[in-house]
Amino acid sequence: MSQFGHETLNVYQESIRFITWINELLENIPKSLSVHNQLDRASTSIPLNIAEGNGKYTSADRFSIFR
Repeated sequence: MSQFGHETLNVYQESIRFITWINELLENIPKSLSVHNQLDRASTSIPLNIAEGNGKYTSADRFSIFR
């Protein structure tokens, strides 16, 4: 199976592991607390931003996304 470029990055793979860890943590935090939603959204946005940034082809675009 072919991989996208971002899937080979260590930082992307670690961000996926982070989501797994956060999901285990979130099981102990009531969904009614705003921190639950914030952690869920923030952890999901990390690999999405990495993938988006890796899809940019100019150095300036990649720098802007990763910054």
